[in-house]
Amino acid sequence: MHQPERADAARRTRKQLGAWYTPPELVDAIVREVTFDGAVTVLDPACGDGRFLRATGLPTQVGVDVDPATSYIHDDALSRDWGAEQFDIVVGNPPFLNQLAASTTRGGRSRFGGGPYADTAAEFLALAIRLCRPGGRVGLVLPQSLLSTRDTAAIRDAVDAQAALRWMWWSDTQMFDANVRVWAGVWEVGGVQREVQRAFGPHFAPLPARPRPTTWAGLLTDASPAAHAGPVLGDIATFSVDFREQYYGLVGAVSDEVEGPPLITSGLIEPGRCLWGERPVRFAKQRYAAPRVAIDRLSPRLQRWAATRSVPKILIANQTKVIEAVHDPAGEWLPSVPVITCVSDDCDTVLQVLNSNAANEWVHHHAAGSGLGAGTVRLNPKLLAGIPLR
Repeated sequence: MHQPERADAARRTRKQLGAWYTPPELVDAIVREVTFDGAVTVLDPACGDGRFLRATGLPTQVGVDVDPATSYIHDDALSRDWGAEQFDIVVGNPPFLNQLAASTTRGGRSRFGGGPYADTAAEFLALAIRLCRPGGRVGLVLPQSLLSTRDTAAIRDAVDAQAALRWMWWSDTQMFDANVRVWAGVWEVGGVQREVQRAFGPHFAPLPARPRPTTWAGLLTDASPAAHAGPVLGDIATFSVDFREQYYGLVGAVSDEVEGPPLITSGLIEPGRCLWGERPVRFAKQRYAAPRVAIDRLSPRLQRWAATRSVPKILIANQTKVIEAVHDPAGEWLPSVPVITCVSDDCDTVLQVLNSNAANEWVHHHAAGSGLGAGTVRLNPKLLAGIPLR
């Protein structure tokens, strides 16, 4: 096997295992924050080549890894029987394996509290907190999606109940080969929550410390919206999103050359403006200048779906730095997955709220990190329906 082929094979193996090796500068930054006087024992539950363990310099170093070639303990830390074992420090960069990408899911809650689609990294965080002694510290590299995804909510709550976040770092640049934005946290098990020390970017620039926000996603922002118990957008509007059936059902019915309603993708939506016909768009791996949907080419079931969408509505891009919403008062457009559809008898009020700074601060506080970077959020109907009415 030639060297490029070996490199490709190694990358495929790392992807399958969710194993992406941590650059030395990130290892050093986390180790500086997680080590403390009096610490003797350290565990890395997904140790790879052991770089975190060696960097601590502690006398008792325990590493576990699923790679049979490991020079440490060959085992799966998540299923291992740890008994009453605990450590002064638990540190590392656990696997990032989103269950949606796996051939099967857990089919229910995991032993650590994660939902069926929780990233494996969240399971390692729960395990790390469990294996760290009171007064000890946990320092892990984690995907930014863990900050806000629904299926990790129970794990976040459990961590908050058992440990205090002392330090965090994040970056919008990729720090290693994995195509995912990451952050890192250092927790003190059994500690009292105080201000969180923060650092940002590939050079770990220090940021002002801030009080611990009410949501983990809020760690990536400086805004702290006040608690709200009053009316919300969901009281005056209904938000919905379509799925695979609609996406694949449209394939074969979309063309620049047919008559029918314009097809609107997220990339065509800007605040208050639709760029259909002005900007080329890709749908189902095809490029279109001004795509329309031939309704008579749809299945009867998809024709009924199209009728439910052919009403006055607001269309909202699903991933964005600021909320991008456009009004379709005549019901002329069809949304492409994953555009979000909003129907309301008071579209003017809904648009006014969605276009406000307060709404943008609210969604970032609750969903920062869910998009492709810390500055973007992945919107969903539940998140939008919860935006306070001011």
